[in-house]
Amino acid sequence: MNKNYSFYKKTEEVYFSTEMSFLIVPVLLASAITYGLLYFFGITVAVLFNVIISFCANLYVYSYGKSYVDVPFSLLISTGLTSCLLLFGDYGVYVLVLYQNTGEFNALYFKIWLAILLGSPVLYYAFQYGRYYLEVRANAVKYVKLQLKVHHDRELLIVLDAIQLVNSSKKTMSDIKLEKPQRFYSKDELSKLRQEDVLHHYLEMNVFNSGVHIPVGTDFLYISWYSIIEDKYYDIELPFPFEKLTIELEKYPTDVPAVLRGRKTNPLYQHLQIHTNGRIRFFNDDLVLIDHPQSSPTPITEEERNNKIALHRSSHEYYNNPERFSELVNKIRSSGGIEERFLIENKLILWSLTVSGLRGNNYLEIADVSFRNYKTAISDIETSKLRFLPKKLEIVYRGNSLLPWLIIHINTQKLYQSIQYLTNGNDEIPVLFDLAFEDLSKINLKFSITTKEKPVLFTDWEIQIDKYRNQSRIDHLLDIDEDQQKRSLYKEAWDLVADKQYDLAQEKCDTLKAIDSRYGFAYFLELRLLWYKEGFEACYAKKDYFIAKTRHEPAALAHIYNNYGCLYDQQLRYEESLSCFEKAILSNPKDGMYVCNLAEIYCKLNNPKKALQAAEKSKQLGHESSALNAILESKGIRYT
Repeated sequence: MNKNYSFYKKTEEVYFSTEMSFLIVPVLLASAITYGLLYFFGITVAVLFNVIISFCANLYVYSYGKSYVDVPFSLLISTGLTSCLLLFGDYGVYVLVLYQNTGEFNALYFKIWLAILLGSPVLYYAFQYGRYYLEVRANAVKYVKLQLKVHHDRELLIVLDAIQLVNSSKKTMSDIKLEKPQRFYSKDELSKLRQEDVLHHYLEMNVFNSGVHIPVGTDFLYISWYSIIEDKYYDIELPFPFEKLTIELEKYPTDVPAVLRGRKTNPLYQHLQIHTNGRIRFFNDDLVLIDHPQSSPTPITEEERNNKIALHRSSHEYYNNPERFSELVNKIRSSGGIEERFLIENKLILWSLTVSGLRGNNYLEIADVSFRNYKTAISDIETSKLRFLPKKLEIVYRGNSLLPWLIIHINTQKLYQSIQYLTNGNDEIPVLFDLAFEDLSKINLKFSITTKEKPVLFTDWEIQIDKYRNQSRIDHLLDIDEDQQKRSLYKEAWDLVADKQYDLAQEKCDTLKAIDSRYGFAYFLELRLLWYKEGFEACYAKKDYFIAKTRHEPAALAHIYNNYGCLYDQQLRYEESLSCFEKAILSNPKDGMYVCNLAEIYCKLNNPKKALQAAEKSKQLGHESSALNAILESKGIRYT
């Protein structure tokens, strides 16, 4: 790449640093000492002191960790400059001493000195911030942000030299910085990774995956690499269709002007895929931007070739040994795996998927062999249509939050081989994949392939479970079950109350409390049963108990207060009833029934104004009853 090209450089925001105190404090200390020297010994001693400390400070900087021999001439220059700065700062001290000794004070010179002393830091930070603003604005105008993923078949053993996206007319290029080649693992290393549950993390890592900045108007893609398996070096320059990218303004941070936020591509992820014979594909989820079928290799010297092989070998542990690495290369070349995977990555299969045995609201996130990722409802994936084969299925549970709790990693080569065997290579035969979860406590899963109504068990997959998220999913389902059980018991109890079978209803109530001692409505049911069975005084005696048991559940607490309000109302204790209804409203202000009850009490207390206000509010909350209609029609006078 031409060295005259400029690239995106991240700018550091300007801010006032406490590190400045390490410079200011010594200067102030030197000025304080200078004041004493000027006052008692005169200007000569003060000047000499400043020169000496300047020399010592600069000598320390120059000689830190080095020899004191051969002091450079630049040390003398820096000492002179430092002395001048210190002496300029000491001018204020000199004016102070002169005024104390003679009473003379030159206001003009002092103001000039003070303006320079205070104005210099302001000008410095103004300059730094101005430069920062211009750099940020230039970056925002000149570059677009995208998330770039670079893929290639691991077995190609590629050494990437360079990837750059450039605007040739404006001499700007992207800031892509490549790392060392991907590590290749032996069987023992893969076994260890599997035991540590990080196997798929490393196997699925991209060659490059990072946010990069490309020039606006990018017109060329430059890429070069050496493929050890092919023993070919490619150095490719391709036109880049920048106009096909969808560009949008960055939304965040919102406290920064839009012009400074920069721009990014949408969709966010761009994929660069490297194949055999120098094939290049540059694409996102919606569009293929570049599909270059093949390239002619570029000759390189034997020394360059050996250096690249050594570089790739150095990224491994087991295969760092030249003999082992040579054996690996020969094994890969004779396996034919690269060609088969390339075929699979570019072939659509007529398949569908069913999932059975899962409870709750789940959906799938699918990663396929063509590096696409998409989300789908399980019902949508049951329709058979042409798709790329899945290499990873992630099941997400929709509960209180989204919980990706299970991942199935599929050996797509084995899956493809199984399909070819079952269909005799007939691509028009639809294929059904079935995931059957048989024991969710242990996550026993059967993966079968069905063609022509003949299911065959498929076993070349691995399951990965997030224990914490799975437990959260199980707990949420148990909560749903418990809630349904409580609702059912609660309804059965009230049906028994309606039939005046109070003892049976009490048994249901006791069962409810045994299931969940904090279920507030069980205590409301208990209060009503106590009223029906033992009367008013028994309820009043346990008022504090029922309030304490439902305090954590506002809706149930509102029912308790409302119930006591009704009890007091029946005994014509209107003031106490009013207080209970007010507390019920405070606990659950959105229920219009409590407000209507309050309106009735105001009617009984001969306060039509407040009764009408409460009735109107009750109506606004959506409550409907004959009592409410009577209060509204009578303007707060009648409630029946």
